[in-house]
Amino acid sequence: MIEPTGPLPPSVYLRRRALAGAGAVTALVGLTWLAAAVLGGSAPAAPPATSTPPPPAAAATDPSSATTAPTTSPPPPAPPPGPPPPCEDAQLHVVAELDKPSVEVGERLGLGIAVSNTGSLPCARDIGRHVRELVVTTVDGATRLWSSNDCFATGGSEVRVLRPGERFTYGLNWSGTTSEPGCGPHRRFGPGDYLLMAKVAGKQSEPVVFRLT
Repeated sequence: MIEPTGPLPPSVYLRRRALAGAGAVTALVGLTWLAAAVLGGSAPAAPPATSTPPPPAAAATDPSSATTAPTTSPPPPAPPPGPPPPCEDAQLHVVAELDKPSVEVGERLGLGIAVSNTGSLPCARDIGRHVRELVVTTVDGATRLWSSNDCFATGGSEVRVLRPGERFTYGLNWSGTTSEPGCGPHRRFGPGDYLLMAKVAGKQSEPVVFRLT
């Protein structure tokens, strides 16, 4: 260290150096703080943006689990009080039936009648044996060859209440021979096509074709 020289006592010069050193240190600290504030400082950070969470999505509906209101058909009309009225001809539906469309000559064939009510209300009608008939004709319908009323009893009434859509059936086995009123002589049918028709209380069915081979 350089010794202090001058006219004053050495202690004076030492105090001056100490004060000067302290001032230099203070100035250095101030400059350092100022530089840090200018160079390293920054604007206060903005608070982090907050995002509003999206509203919860509506739960998807599984089409297989969706329920629909059951559809119901309107109830049928209520019948009027008292006994059902007689069936009109337009309400009766008559069908001729065969158990096979084709059989061999001489083989028995099942023939039948089906009658039903096509109206919307119950009705009553006599569908007994005396008003039912099965008829076989030539394929052109011109010649009557057989009738269930020629040789079978036709007596007895059968008044039925036919509900809408209700079906009544009657049948017999036909031997494949002709007939005449009063059950005269029979002869066997030959091979060919023939027509079967059913009648109930004057209402006739559509003809049905069958074949003998």
